[in-house]
Amino acid sequence: MPSREASPERSILWIRDLLRKLTGAVGRTEKSAMPVRLGYLFLAIPMYIFFFGWLKLIFALLLAAVLTVGLYFAWKEAPAVDVSYLRRTQLPKLVLLVLIAGVWVYLSGVGQHAFQNYDHMWRNAILEKLVNNKWPVIVTETGEYFDKPVAMIYYFALWLPAACWGKLFGLEAAHGFLYWWCVVGVVLVFTLLSSLRGKLSPWMLLAFVCFSGLDVVGDFILHNSASFVWFTTIHVENWMPGFQMSSFSTQLFWVFNQAIPAWLITLLLLCQKDNKSVIFIYSFSFMSCTLPAIGLIPVLACIGITRLVKLWDKSRKPAENARTLLMDCFTFQNVCTGLFVTLTSYLFLKANTTGNSGFRKADMPNLLMNYLLFVLLEFLIYYLAIYSQRHREPLYWVTLGTLLVVPLICFGPHVDFVMRASIPSLVVLFVMMMQTIGEHREAGRKQMTAVLIGLLMVGSITAYHEIARCVCITVEHSTNAEIHLTADEIDLYEDGNRGNFFGEYQDSAFFKYLAKS
Repeated sequence: MPSREASPERSILWIRDLLRKLTGAVGRTEKSAMPVRLGYLFLAIPMYIFFFGWLKLIFALLLAAVLTVGLYFAWKEAPAVDVSYLRRTQLPKLVLLVLIAGVWVYLSGVGQHAFQNYDHMWRNAILEKLVNNKWPVIVTETGEYFDKPVAMIYYFALWLPAACWGKLFGLEAAHGFLYWWCVVGVVLVFTLLSSLRGKLSPWMLLAFVCFSGLDVVGDFILHNSASFVWFTTIHVENWMPGFQMSSFSTQLFWVFNQAIPAWLITLLLLCQKDNKSVIFIYSFSFMSCTLPAIGLIPVLACIGITRLVKLWDKSRKPAENARTLLMDCFTFQNVCTGLFVTLTSYLFLKANTTGNSGFRKADMPNLLMNYLLFVLLEFLIYYLAIYSQRHREPLYWVTLGTLLVVPLICFGPHVDFVMRASIPSLVVLFVMMMQTIGEHREAGRKQMTAVLIGLLMVGSITAYHEIARCVCITVEHSTNAEIHLTADEIDLYEDGNRGNFFGEYQDSAFFKYLAKS
């Protein structure tokens, strides 16, 4: 009688047949909602962890239920996007997509596998505090820094899945998990970019990795030294005093916790065909990327209003139009889930009353010429190059206006606001650039195609500096023990910027009524 135990050969054959069925099904499918749904799930998982880690059980259960119902409706109504690029013939490109994402995140220093830039010092400390302390993270000792107990209050959503893993298996395992979690996020970003373009192009993904303003041109104008600019490992994005925007590589290599969610949320909003889930998507930004969330507001408003205008049918009665518009916006996931997630996140972040100074205007009378040169080279030159193809699109003008305004606003002692609030509009600009290049190529306009690609190549030198620095120092580390591969370790509570992460909380509504005692 033959044995019923599965042999290794039978298992291999079963896996092969399953892969054939899956790839065959994908090959016959032109559209699918799965990339968008996975994006929702990626953003929702940290919020579940936050609810049960920080809130009293009754509130955690209530908010988790509201989030689950909202996620169900958003999942059910997720727009189908183009996935024709997932055919079996595209398998090598799919493998390359994952490889580009994995290498890019590896070189960023996330996971502590490669050289880490200076900002990782605080980001490593955030993960360490989350792994090694009870949630909510409370410091009861008082002294020269605080005369009252303080709580760790920060937009740390991206770290929470890795922190859970670290509580089970230790801090080193948490860093390893964080690497893979970020790779998943970047893969989702690449997938949505491909869906918006309707094709999987490794060149487009590499263009995203390298997208930047023309920092090297500005640096050359100010310093008059080509040898200083073009092919070194220095950081060139701070070339203009008082202003700074970041390439996508710089965003990942320095502030990955804000960049990945901001990219993903922006692309999810661009993929929507209606307004049924736009507030739901936006609500995740507060606990993931607070400053980019501010820059998302004009983009969100433009997308929402544009779709409402398209829904208005002059042939119908005003009451019928009003009902259609209300049904498009007032969904459970927008009104209930979006409201509760946003409110909870806001109350938590507002509990930190000892952080940096608030908003203020930039000193424009002394920086006007700096500002004009900065905006020209960072983004305006791109907008001028795509004007003929995109000037009829509302997002063209809204994102341009946003990027012109954010440098005029300061938050805290540094230029963090312009660097972070600009991220969503820069993502939209990149998408418009790729659409324009595609249209020029299809129409045979080789000269315009060459101009746009040339601008992108000059801008990519900024990303080259970031990547080259990490590669060089990582390689040197393998032969020189004195090279520091990982950012210096600090105690987040003892650090001079502790006010960014800890705040007196006793009088806040969140810790009085919602948080665990």
